[in-house]
Amino acid sequence: MEKLTPQNEHQEHMVQVLLAKMQGVPVEYKIDDDWRLAVSDYVSLNTEYRIVPKPIPLITREMWAMIAPEWKWAAMDRDGEVYFYTDEPCISARGFGWANCGGDYCNSVLATNANSTNWRLSLTKRPEDV
Repeated sequence: MEKLTPQNEHQEHMVQVLLAKMQGVPVEYKIDDDWRLAVSDYVSLNTEYRIVPKPIPLITREMWAMIAPEWKWAAMDRDGEVYFYTDEPCISARGFGWANCGGDYCNSVLATNANSTNWRLSLTKRPEDV
């Protein structure tokens, strides 16, 4: 049998998705403008996939230094709003954002570049020494 090769950009992308899944690299699929973690043993040709981007801290060490020490966690909701929490938040029951699971929270006034951040992976813990 002749070796098959991708014939267009979409086929090449799907080959990369399959390789990622086979090698244990996390893959996400898009549904309703939201990226969700894909199961490892299923691929649909009509679904948009991407390899999970390397997480970039939502709040840098320099930014944490400007934030009051009682705020220990930061997370971005699905709509791009960033919040600070005194206790670790959890994803809300509806699955549209982060929920306060105890303690206090407040909206962030800092400008962050979170355009490529998957909100589900945005939870950031304050570094211990900041």
